[in-house]
This record gives sequence, structure tokens and C-alpha cells, in this order.
Amino acid sequence: MSFHSLLKHYEKPEVRREIVDYCRNRWIAIHCETTGRNRVHLMIRYDEGKPLKVDSEYEFTKLINRYFKYRPRAFYATTHIYYKLETREDVLDRSNIIYSSPVWDIDSKDGDWRKVIRKACEIVSMLDSFGVSKSVFIKWSGRGAHVHINPFCFSSDVRRKIEPIDIAYAVTSFIANRLEPTEGLVVESRIDIQRVFTSPLSLHRLLDRVAVCLPPDKLEEFDISWTDPNSYVHFPDSWRRFSEGEGDDLAERAFISIGPYIAGKHRRRKHKPLDAEILEAMKKLDKLVDS
Repeated sequence: MSFHSLLKHYEKPEVRREIVDYCRNRWIAIHCETTGRNRVHLMIRYDEGKPLKVDSEYEFTKLINRYFKYRPRAFYATTHIYYKLETREDVLDRSNIIYSSPVWDIDSKDGDWRKVIRKACEIVSMLDSFGVSKSVFIKWSGRGAHVHINPFCFSSDVRRKIEPIDIAYAVTSFIANRLEPTEGLVVESRIDIQRVFTSPLSLHRLLDRVAVCLPPDKLEEFDISWTDPNSYVHFPDSWRRFSEGEGDDLAERAFISIGPYIAGKHRRRKHKPLDAEILEAMKKLDKLVDS
């Protein structure tokens, strides 16, 4: 795809709207076609020292113009939604995370996209068995798919008991541990502070494919042709739909089984020492078990 065609894609009103709506209040990243001295493609995550973000279509246009010389190609966003994104510390502060999405990244090693869809169906079915069905969507990206749970399905009650990043980490690991291995596929269940995933309707960083979203009931109809930039098939309501409270039982069960995301604990002196944070996490586990 020529850079001119790439820019034409990002000029489409639906594309701009979807990217901005999804990325709002998330820490974003821009993957560029330009490479550095180490021949690695540039990944822009900060703008003048501040976490990169986009809150409007006007700002989206400004970002493309600002980094035009680096040939921006793909847009990414964190699984986390933040209160504010003004300083580098904001993206490291767990208490600044309002919501966080469990995500399973299914990657094809042999190019069989149908195998990816079958694995996505397996994850969707397992989530349904734990009571989560109205808040799930699938995003095809490049050679694989991401299965997401909409973070708004976790109520304020459960988020007061369990930090959002701990919910995402525990739920993702809890489900991944129950999946059967499949030859030619890798299912990543890594949730951390900085990881980003492709935004809906972004182009893939290397392949000429669009990241399209679909609800679970369209999985069996999916065809790889849906990702064609010139004729993509995308369901904009799929990533927006949720049922508040639907994920609470799964969040509590997963947290009891897996525990918190310890690696991401902020360790500046004004916070508790790591051993104290671990003890605090264990107390939360005990309370949930007793409740």
C-alpha cells in the first residue's frame, strides 16, 4: 500500500471516528514506516515528554501532520483507561487507571486464519460459561485476533474491591490457563502497564489489512476478506456494547485463583514497600474468599 493510499484510509470519517472514540482517555502509540538507526520501525509513545493521547478528530489530524515525516501507519492504545494523561508518572500510577480490559491475543504461526477463529470461539464459549456474553468483542488484526472484554462490564463495587489492572490480569490468566493448546497458534495473555493493542479500523503495522471488530455471533461468518482496506466489514457497536456488572463474578473468582498483578506495583517511596503491597493483596483475597 502506498503512503498516499494509507493517508486516504485515515481521512475516512468512520475510520477517524472509531480510532478517536476508542483511544479517548487511553495511552496511545503510533507505529511508523520510518526506521531508526537500528533499522527498527519507530514507535511514538510520547509527545514532548507527555504520554501520547488523542481526544478529538482535530487532535488526530494534528498527530498525523506532526509526525508526517515519519510516515505514521498504525495506531495502538492501552487496555487501560485513565483519569488523566499529563505526565510520564500518570501512566505508571495504578491508582490513575479507571478501567482495564482483559484481552487474549491469538496469533497464527502457520497462516491458518480459520484456526484463529476456532480458538476465538473457544474463548468466547468459555467466557459465556462464566456468565460473560454481552460484553465481549473480537478484533481481527493482521495475522490473528484479539478477544476483548469491555471493561465497563465490571461494576464500581468490584473495582473498589479489586484494582482494575488486577481484574484484567487475573481474568486474562484465569481463562488462558483453561484453554487447550492448538498446534500453529499462540495465545498470549500478557497484561501489563504499558502494553498496547491495535485500535479499531487502524491499518496493521506491516500487512495491508484493517483491524475490524465483530460481535461473537458473527465469528462463524467471518472471512479474511473482511479486513481488506478497500472493502472492510466492521461492526462499530461490537466494541461499545456491555452489560454493567456482568463481569463481577468472573473478576472475583479469577482474582481469588490468580491473585494481583504484582509486577506493576509502583515502587516510589511515597508508596508502600512491595512486601507490604503483597500482604495487602493477600488480605483482599481473604476478604473475597470469606464474602
